Amino acid sequence: MKTFQKFPLLITFLLLSLSFHPLLGQKFKGSNEVIVKKVTGLQEYSSTMDLNDTRKQLLMAGQNYQTNYGIYASIKIKNSSLGPQYRTLKNIEFEIVNYKPTYFIGIDSVVVDSNYGKNTITFKVYTRALSDQQTFSLNEKDLENIHFEKGSYLHAERYLNPMFPELDKNGNAILMDDGRIACKPDNGKAFDFEFFYKDGRHVVLKEDYDKEKETELGANNEIPFGLPGKRCKESFNKILF
Repeated sequence: MKTFQKFPLLITFLLLSLSFHPLLGQKFKGSNEVIVKKVTGLQEYSSTMDLNDTRKQLLMAGQNYQTNYGIYASIKIKNSSLGPQYRTLKNIEFEIVNYKPTYFIGIDSVVVDSNYGKNTITFKVYTRALSDQQTFSLNEKDLENIHFEKGSYLHAERYLNPMFPELDKNGNAILMDDGRIACKPDNGKAFDFEFFYKDGRHVVLKEDYDKEKETELGANNEIPFGLPGKRCKESFNKILF
């Protein structure tokens, strides 16, 4: 195993594209200018995000641990140096709302990744059951140099951290050889059934289904690709102002 090291606050967006799992509310700051341009036909299924409205707007919905939840975002903006067709982000307040929960799910952290694609960024929202944080904020320093063109898309992805991560003596998450966070199946009171199977004394770590690719299936009794039921892991929200 190897130990996950903390990144400095002045980390660039390029480093944020590395595969890691932030825990415990780490914040990051980008130093490169990112211009999110207007595109058409990006995503057939999408919603909208009105940057003139400071209410908490639905960013995405999810389901884990038999718990349905919504992740909301309240966004504050300022005028962009690029002109009236652009806006720059000042602050984003994320909040998770649990509906009929088995375990209450919280937000460990939110990371801005500029390498999802050309002229776009991704807000990576890291969630965890039994987390004490229901909100998470990104301030102006975290969001500086991000310009949204009117009609562009805000892309978000949801990641699930294990309930009981193994930490080193400095409080950093320990990674396994495959890059996943090393974790325990339970704490004696709750069992992490999103990450483990349990049958009596037999406990097995599940495979990483985030890395599985959906392919078309042709045998009898198999679900064809394209039918409803794909996992709700990401969202696209068209920017209005």
